[in-house]
Amino acid sequence: MTGRRLALIGCPLLALVLYLPTLRCDFVFDDRGVILMNPLLHDLHNLPRLLVTPYWNAPGHPRELYRPLTSVSFALDGALSGMRPVWFHAVNAVLHALATFLVTLLGLELARGQAATAAIAGTLFAVHPIHVEAVAGIVGRSEILAALGVLTAILCHRRSLLVARDRLAIWTGAAWLAALCGMFAKESAIVGPALCLLSEVVPPGRDPAPRRRAALYSGYAVGAALYLAARMSVLGMLGPGQPIPFVDNPAAAAGALDGRLTGLGTLVRYASLLVWPLHLSADYSYDQIPVIHSLLDPLAATGLVLALAVIAAGAWLLRRAPIGGFALLFMAISASLTTNVALFIGTLLAERLMYLPSVGLCLFAGWMVGRIERRKARLLARTAMALVAALMFGRAYARIPDWKDDFSLYRSAARIAPRSARIRYNLGNAYLRAARNRDAEENYRRALAIYPEFQDARVNLGMALVQQGRAAEALDFLEAAALKDQGNADLAVNLGTAYRGLGDDGRAERAFRRALELDPDSSRAWNNLGSLELKRGHVKEAIADLEKAVRLEPGMAVYRVNLGDALTAASRPKEAAEHFEAAFRLDPSQPETHRGLGEVALARGDLEAAEREFRLAVASPQPSARASNFLGYLLTRKGRYAEAAEQYERAVELDPGLSDAHRSLGLLYAQRIGNRDRAVAHLKASLQIDPAQPEAQELRRLLLRLESKGGS
Repeated sequence: MTGRRLALIGCPLLALVLYLPTLRCDFVFDDRGVILMNPLLHDLHNLPRLLVTPYWNAPGHPRELYRPLTSVSFALDGALSGMRPVWFHAVNAVLHALATFLVTLLGLELARGQAATAAIAGTLFAVHPIHVEAVAGIVGRSEILAALGVLTAILCHRRSLLVARDRLAIWTGAAWLAALCGMFAKESAIVGPALCLLSEVVPPGRDPAPRRRAALYSGYAVGAALYLAARMSVLGMLGPGQPIPFVDNPAAAAGALDGRLTGLGTLVRYASLLVWPLHLSADYSYDQIPVIHSLLDPLAATGLVLALAVIAAGAWLLRRAPIGGFALLFMAISASLTTNVALFIGTLLAERLMYLPSVGLCLFAGWMVGRIERRKARLLARTAMALVAALMFGRAYARIPDWKDDFSLYRSAARIAPRSARIRYNLGNAYLRAARNRDAEENYRRALAIYPEFQDARVNLGMALVQQGRAAEALDFLEAAALKDQGNADLAVNLGTAYRGLGDDGRAERAFRRALELDPDSSRAWNNLGSLELKRGHVKEAIADLEKAVRLEPGMAVYRVNLGDALTAASRPKEAAEHFEAAFRLDPSQPETHRGLGEVALARGDLEAAEREFRLAVASPQPSARASNFLGYLLTRKGRYAEAAEQYERAVELDPGLSDAHRSLGLLYAQRIGNRDRAVAHLKASLQIDPAQPEAQELRRLLLRLESKGGS
């Protein structure tokens, strides 16, 4: 096997092997909002709509960015995998391997077939730790697809300058299509045509006919115009589509000068991450990177010198060593739109944004080693590159487990970027989802300590307090937030949740209906309203409300569980089972999904499977009261009365308002265990919670007998 073939096979294979551990990773960070919460990604019939819909399309989230090709790829993944993360991660790993192949091929193309130059470039690109965010984070796919589009366009562009006339249309069309696909994958790929032009500094062969070049660039111009027109049509503007939150990118709010000085400072940080990628974080938002107010600031001054040095060195090398000049200027051009220097973007600094610019660095390293002629020096340089690649492989491999789930990711980011308010907020959200409410409260308070105006953190702190039974305290936060933003439907839902925590179902319902006035498509409002109707026994209304919630946000497991409960109450077990099973597929970690599966198994008479699922739900860090109730029922059927009583007691401890658990426990104490006092207490509790329950008269007669025995 030749060195050329070995490089083209070995480098992508190395990339694929490195990222195999990502197959154990879950949906994390922005994966939830972009993929799981986008209702259009759950049905392939929506593919045409994705072409005219913002990238962020989650209910309640600002509709921003326009990356339809990336969205379509997620929809296809979802259809093929049933929204299982392993498939999404596998596709990302394969796409990264393909990008590595193209980098290696580009190295061979530019270096006239020198295998060493291409192998070094491809190897470094395959294993560079700064790429972990783009590959292990599923939404990083936009970076990979954009890079694939740009690299393919460059290679096809160079080929179209040389091919015979009968094959010209194929290669020219391929270059146009690749450039256009890159733009529709991510907006930063609009620099692709400029990089195609830059690639001509390394002559592909004989001088091309001027008409060929004119045709190529005319096609790129048409493609860019088409992309910008589509973006304008969908977002209503050429920018992000929504104001950039201060907490995500304070440079955007710092003014034209100070914001760009801050952007210059990030160039130094990017350079250090590219050269020494030891300390990596998923987030660097406010106040991890302070705003810079003077060009005399060391970071701003160094960033300016660094930018000018790279551009000047690249320009100087263009005539003397075209590959080196191309590599340096490739970095500068590809990073020009993502570093908050030329324009402001939605994030101040993110490692994934260096995915395409790092191609230039890898090519530059390959060129530097490949140009060495002396044998001993060449051997030493290649050995050094092998050692660097091995160290990078190890660092990337160690970084991948950080992306296993939200907790591992946010904890690692909090260690590296302890001043990031966004990371503390996200960690609080992860704790809130896991019902670790005190930990959630702590992190929301730490986020607010960093950025006191962080409204989302203030609101979610209120929700964490509600979950701890501190609804009155939570109302102080939520009502203050609602006064500041009276048109916010999510805030109205949160207020309703707090009112429910206080037992004020009337005010809760008014708050949920107010949310629906503000936003008729608020899935959270429909879900909460449906749950409230179900609690009141209005089953038909509950089903209608919950069906709307599921239709609006089909990726939310809890909505499907609630709908399954309503359908069960309506004696529609087959439909209930479908929603319980769908909820489990969406989020098998949630205890209520296991409780739902247990109910499905119980309905079909599979008591062993039912008990297994109920025990999983009860053993969760966020135990299910209803699962304990069902488990008590199963244990009673098996004659294991003491264990059954223990489960019923746990159910009412977790949810004191569970009337049927009190009833079952009272009957168990009265009829099987012989504890009259406990029987009386729980039967009274059941009747107090639900005085109109079907067995109410029988329970009252039993209470009279028990109390008369106690008095005699």
